Amino acid sequence: MKKVSVIIPAYNKAALTIKTIKSVLGQTYGNIEIIVVDDGSTDDTKNKLQLFGDKIHYIYKQNGGACSARNVGIKQATGEYIALIDCDDIYYPEKIAKSVECLEKKSDYGFVYTGAYLINDDGDVISEHRISDCLASGWIASRLILCNFVCNSTVVIRKECFKEVGYFDENIFIPADWDMWLRLSEKYKASYIDDKLTGYRLTDSYTASNMETGLNEINYVLNKALSRNNHLYSGLIKRCLSTVYFTYGVNYAVMQDFKQSRETLLKSVLNKPYGLRGILLLGGMLFVPKLCCKIILYLRPNKYHLISV
Repeated sequence: MKKVSVIIPAYNKAALTIKTIKSVLGQTYGNIEIIVVDDGSTDDTKNKLQLFGDKIHYIYKQNGGACSARNVGIKQATGEYIALIDCDDIYYPEKIAKSVECLEKKSDYGFVYTGAYLINDDGDVISEHRISDCLASGWIASRLILCNFVCNSTVVIRKECFKEVGYFDENIFIPADWDMWLRLSEKYKASYIDDKLTGYRLTDSYTASNMETGLNEINYVLNKALSRNNHLYSGLIKRCLSTVYFTYGVNYAVMQDFKQSRETLLKSVLNKPYGLRGILLLGGMLFVPKLCCKIILYLRPNKYHLISV
């Protein structure tokens, strides 16, 4: 059995990190290396993780962000496959086994991702994340640039791929996973498993209080993609920006920042003038913003706990 190195960047979430590690230890797959990179936690993460002894490889580093922690773990990994999971998420028992089985059958594919259950702090299932599009596998870069549909903590990657695409960009935080999936999907085919094999925890999001930073970082990621792919036409980039601004406009609305929501939705419409949903929502935010907010939360009550691109 090929070795799988599971990288867990940890920061000030000792109790949840323990749950994450236990879920990895509970895998049906037998050859797993667990690397926990403590990104300068100031709580009792280090002491509490001692209970696992030599079942995990614990690395402490000065705080530098989740991307730097992931990069440290990837460089230390000895497995042929790299699995990435955040310290507040969990794997269900067959997550690694099914991911490895998929990549072993598809030797020309670089990475695999799966569906996920969205869970709360207690681990209860709130909703689910899945891709209904039949084109979720193969060369997905042209679709992925329009929307990040790859759920974080579900991805398993051949380690050799990092030699080609590089490591996580430590200059960004919010869309750093999207940036990595884009670089991977430009060089390698992806496989999607339509099964909920990860529990993705919905908690108070960093991005809720850093919306402007998120928008700037997303523009940075798009510009990087454009510099790598000169064939991308301006219309596609405008569609990307329209989608981003629409998503953030909706989230501003949910946060009851109606002024910022209107300004952001206007940018969405300007980038895609024929987009009906942007025009309708902008109109609603101009005339009945509170009603629009209620409708959004009624239609998708669990989606807006965190910001997605």
